[in-house]
Amino acid sequence: MNKLYCEDLIRFSDAMSDSNRVIIISELMNGRALSASWLANRLNLSPQATRFHLKKLEDVELIEHRTCGKHRYYKIKNQETAMFIESTFKVIPPKDCLFLPNVKTNEKFKEARTCYKHLAGSWSVALTQSFINNGFIDIQNNFFEVTENGKNFFNEHKLLVNVSNTAFVGKRCIDFSEHRDHIGGPLGASLLQSMLQQEWFKQNDNNRELTITPKGRKKLKSIIN
Repeated sequence: MNKLYCEDLIRFSDAMSDSNRVIIISELMNGRALSASWLANRLNLSPQATRFHLKKLEDVELIEHRTCGKHRYYKIKNQETAMFIESTFKVIPPKDCLFLPNVKTNEKFKEARTCYKHLAGSWSVALTQSFINNGFIDIQNNFFEVTENGKNFFNEHKLLVNVSNTAFVGKRCIDFSEHRDHIGGPLGASLLQSMLQQEWFKQNDNNRELTITPKGRKKLKSIIN
């Protein structure tokens, strides 16, 4: 057996020898990107202790992080790593007692809210994934770019009307409640503004919550597939 392989196996075994790190890996295995603060709350640990465990997992290249605003979001490094971890879970599955209850947050807030100037929440994540699946936007590193098909689609639904070219580029922004990408930047701001003008959502004055209207729910369900 290759000595270097043995050393890697020992480092992996050491990294996975703590139940807190097993929980972190288990949480990340569904493809989400989670912030250190979210994980600290989930684990009921101090920020310092959580960062220690995250560094252990990064050192053996099981996870990596991406900075978004003031926060670091952690995810499984790549598909090959996820497949390797999955194979170890098949042999030694995590016990049910390792999983902690989900943090309860307001359902309406989780459904739709403003994130700076763009839409966030479950509706935003669903829209983003639908746009990707239908080829209306492409992923370019940390950005989304509207395709020619996307321009036609957005114009048809009056989602991008009389906007500058900068509105066709959006930043990949990780949704804190859904833990998946949604569209930020100029594209996200233009989309939200158009949806507000068409009264798909109503904006609450005193907080970030958005109220989806019957018209908006019908329109969104018709374009999300």
